[in-house]
Amino acid sequence: GVAVHKANQLLITFAPTNDPMSGFGVDGVSGGMTVATNGACLASTPVWDSAASVLTWTVAAPHFAPDGTTVNRGFYKAVIPASDAALLWGLANPKDAATALDISLITEESGATNAFTKVISVKNGNIIIDIAGFQYSRPKLKIGIKASYKPAKNSAKKSTITCIQGKSLKKITAVKPACPTGYKKK
Repeated sequence: GVAVHKANQLLITFAPTNDPMSGFGVDGVSGGMTVATNGACLASTPVWDSAASVLTWTVAAPHFAPDGTTVNRGFYKAVIPASDAALLWGLANPKDAATALDISLITEESGATNAFTKVISVKNGNIIIDIAGFQYSRPKLKIGIKASYKPAKNSAKKSTITCIQGKSLKKITAVKPACPTGYKKK
């Protein structure tokens, strides 16, 4: 991992690999996932729960800023290669990520859902998840697929044409039907 100070906040960035020692260890993933957070006290590597199809991370920082009254607000950014999302959740179309992925942030101390903002986008073959505004001290982030998610079906409509060559007729059904060589559209 890499740690840098940025605007009085510690930013930790690391790239989990497919090394079983990293805590991720899912066969076939690219090793190209990266995460960044200001959870300076603890930023775990992703843990895959194959039974629930959920990636889980823990981030931690003091609940209050050094003044003792200002509540620390956290951010978390995950960049997940589309090929990894397809392998993990069956998310064949990365553009479905915004509606298909279920993101929750649980505060360990209370078990309650922590308020936060989230933006899910797709860029350069990656699904980018930006989460911000949650409170510390040690929330757990979970990313899974919604039970209600159904992949979009191919909406291209097929049509049928009739092709003729002499007395021979052929019907061709396809998205963009074309007559075979030597046949003409009737």
